[in-house]
Amino acid sequence: MLNESTALEQMDAAAASLPPYPTGRFQGRGVVIPGGGVKYFPSAWVCIHILRHVGCTLPIELWHLGPDEMSDEMKSLVEPLGVTCVDALEVQKQYPVRTVGKANGGHEGWELKPYSILHSRFREVLFFDADNMPVVDPTFLFETPQYQKSGSIFWPDPFIYRPEDIIWTLTGVAHRKEWQFESGQIIVDKEHCWKPLNLAVNAQ
Repeated sequence: MLNESTALEQMDAAAASLPPYPTGRFQGRGVVIPGGGVKYFPSAWVCIHILRHVGCTLPIELWHLGPDEMSDEMKSLVEPLGVTCVDALEVQKQYPVRTVGKANGGHEGWELKPYSILHSRFREVLFFDADNMPVVDPTFLFETPQYQKSGSIFWPDPFIYRPEDIIWTLTGVAHRKEWQFESGQIIVDKEHCWKPLNLAVNAQ
């Protein structure tokens, strides 16, 4: 576990080297789901089918960590549904980062979440964990006043930040009663949120 001084050093170093937003690299809106391997693929398959069942027509990227997590048979089950399977380890060769998950030294695989958002081909991303099950077409969320104003939507987690949590030191914000946010579903306009999204990836 990082101590505060080490975490601050990593944050400062990452913030100092953030790249500018690459105009023209990303286009349109789409869904991003990390969901490779025998543990997550079944849930991702169900999530994708439900998205299509409720009328969502957005293109979908299904991210995974190498060929061991995504066989040709798995691809054949989702690609006909407008899904592109993306190998994060191949993307990492062009856009290096310390880790994108368990397959190359990560912790619990959560590193793939911000990495897949950052490097998906979409400018506006509707991110789902594989075990999310939408009950209506979520595309309308891109048109909500909240998203139009801030370029992002987050949902609260059932946990409240404690006064001793390192987040207050890292952000320079005084402690307040603040809910942690649920990382299982996120909507973000990458052009609007480019710097903090990069920081989330590069300060891991």
